[in-house]
Amino acid sequence: MAYNIVLTTAEDIVAVVDAIVAKGQNVDTGFISEFTGIATDDQVNKALDMATELGMISHDLTTGYYSVSSYLAKKLVTAISDDQKAAIMRLILEQYQPYKVFKIRYCFTSSIEQACKQTKILCSLTSNERDIKNTLISIATYAKALKSEGANLYSFVEEENIYPLIESSLQESTVSEWALKNFWGETLYNTVDNNTVIEPLTEAFQKSKAQTPDTRAIVVYAANSFESFLDGYATSKGVSLVGRNGILQKRDSLNAHLSKKHRGMIDYIGQVRNAADHGADVDENGQMWTVTRDTALIYPCIVAITIKNILERDNGSIVV
Repeated sequence: MAYNIVLTTAEDIVAVVDAIVAKGQNVDTGFISEFTGIATDDQVNKALDMATELGMISHDLTTGYYSVSSYLAKKLVTAISDDQKAAIMRLILEQYQPYKVFKIRYCFTSSIEQACKQTKILCSLTSNERDIKNTLISIATYAKALKSEGANLYSFVEEENIYPLIESSLQESTVSEWALKNFWGETLYNTVDNNTVIEPLTEAFQKSKAQTPDTRAIVVYAANSFESFLDGYATSKGVSLVGRNGILQKRDSLNAHLSKKHRGMIDYIGQVRNAADHGADVDENGQMWTVTRDTALIYPCIVAITIKNILERDNGSIVV
């Protein structure tokens, strides 16, 4: 297998993976750049290249779209603590052959520069040694697998057991999904698509539990789940959504199948999504909307409630 390491940071890698998980489908570099706010296209592309190198994402050369190809990558961006994120990143990194070679060569040479040079040779890398060094150190430090001792000396952290942290992260995810299943009930739960509705909504709930919640990401994850729900609901009603983009346009196409009150609830979901997802608002003198913590924390709940209420109305229960 051919390997190559490009100059990027762990933070940028995590950011682009988060963007891809948030969008879910048809993810192009334009969306990733806008979602992450990474300064330049070159930085975005390098982060995408390294995320692909680590097996976290895939790139369809025909469509140009990116998708997540790793279960661990999804869990990385929805982990609720920095320690959990570090543990999952470490597990991903430990499976990457150039990193394993780098660790071994550093143990033999006690020189970061020499270890990078030998890794470059042994793994047939084309990038320069400084880029290899900076990228590997950034990712390994993020993963809490490497710590600086000063004076360009480092030590690998081998003694820590990362698996309890990973298990905790997976359990948190299971709890969120189980809570959603209990709230909807098994019958309703089984009527919606797992990959496009349940998973991103569960991930939104996960993100809302983080030590420092990413308010915009929570809204994007939950809103994408709801838009996918509308897609499936339209199919079940025989309604075409061709040419209808976004939650509000799709709601309008489904007006005949939705109550007035539920349409109003969808309007809130769509308006908050637009505030989080779009740029300057011409109606507010070009100002940018800020998604507050309170809004972000309640938003996945409103999405879950609205989906349940729409489906229960079809079964004869008029509830809000």
